[in-house]
Amino acid sequence: MRKIILFGGAIAPFLLIGSGTWVGIRTSTPAGAVAGSTDNAPAMMTGAKGLPTSPYGDCDIVAH
Repeated sequence: MRKIILFGGAIAPFLLIGSGTWVGIRTSTPAGAVAGSTDNAPAMMTGAKGLPTSPYGDCDIVAH
Protein backbone atom coordinates (compact mmCIF):
# COMPACT_ATOMS: atom_id res chain seq x y z
CA MET A 1 0.00 0.00 0.00
CA ARG A 2 2.86 2.38 0.76
CA LYS A 3 4.36 1.84 -2.70
CA ILE A 4 1.09 2.86 -4.37
CA ILE A 5 0.86 6.04 -2.29
CA LEU A 6 4.50 6.87 -3.02
CA PHE A 7 3.98 6.24 -6.73
CA GLY A 8 0.84 8.40 -6.78
CA GLY A 9 2.63 11.16 -4.92
CA ALA A 10 5.47 11.09 -7.42
CA ILE A 11 3.23 11.12 -10.50
CA ALA A 12 0.63 13.68 -9.32
CA PRO A 13 2.86 16.79 -9.68
CA PHE A 14 3.78 15.84 -13.24
CA LEU A 15 0.14 15.38 -14.17
CA LEU A 16 -0.79 18.73 -12.65
CA ILE A 17 2.07 20.54 -14.36
CA GLY A 18 1.28 18.93 -17.71
CA SER A 19 -2.44 19.66 -17.61
CA GLY A 20 -1.82 23.22 -16.38
CA THR A 21 0.62 23.85 -19.22
CA TRP A 22 -1.80 22.39 -21.75
CA VAL A 23 -4.64 24.61 -20.54
CA GLY A 24 -2.39 27.66 -20.29
CA ILE A 25 -1.07 27.33 -23.82
CA ARG A 26 -4.55 26.81 -25.25
CA THR A 27 -6.01 29.88 -23.54
CA SER A 28 -3.17 32.39 -23.85
CA THR A 29 -2.10 31.93 -27.48
CA PRO A 30 -4.22 32.75 -30.53
CA ALA A 31 -5.58 29.83 -32.53
CA GLY A 32 -3.64 30.91 -35.62
CA ALA A 33 -0.34 30.57 -33.80
CA VAL A 34 -1.07 27.04 -32.62
CA ALA A 35 -2.41 25.55 -35.87
CA GLY A 36 -1.04 27.93 -38.49
CA SER A 37 2.41 26.41 -38.80
CA THR A 38 1.16 23.07 -40.18
CA ASP A 39 -1.45 24.31 -42.65
CA ASN A 40 0.48 23.33 -45.76
CA ALA A 41 3.10 20.83 -44.63
CA PRO A 42 3.73 19.15 -48.04
CA ALA A 43 4.47 22.52 -49.65
CA MET A 44 6.85 23.42 -46.84
CA MET A 45 8.72 20.12 -47.17
CA THR A 46 9.04 20.19 -50.97
CA GLY A 47 9.72 23.92 -51.26
CA ALA A 48 12.60 24.12 -48.80
CA LYS A 49 15.67 25.85 -50.25
CA GLY A 50 19.03 26.78 -48.80
CA LEU A 51 19.04 24.22 -46.01
CA PRO A 52 22.29 23.74 -44.09
CA THR A 53 24.38 20.73 -45.03
CA SER A 54 26.57 18.61 -42.82
CA PRO A 55 30.31 18.36 -43.51
CA TYR A 56 30.21 14.73 -42.39
CA GLY A 57 29.20 11.81 -44.61
CA ASP A 58 26.67 9.17 -43.75
CA CYS A 59 28.69 6.69 -41.70
CA ASP A 60 25.77 4.70 -40.34
CA ILE A 61 26.12 1.82 -42.79
CA VAL A 62 29.54 0.20 -42.92
CA ALA A 63 30.06 -2.67 -45.37
CA HIS A 64 33.01 -4.99 -44.73
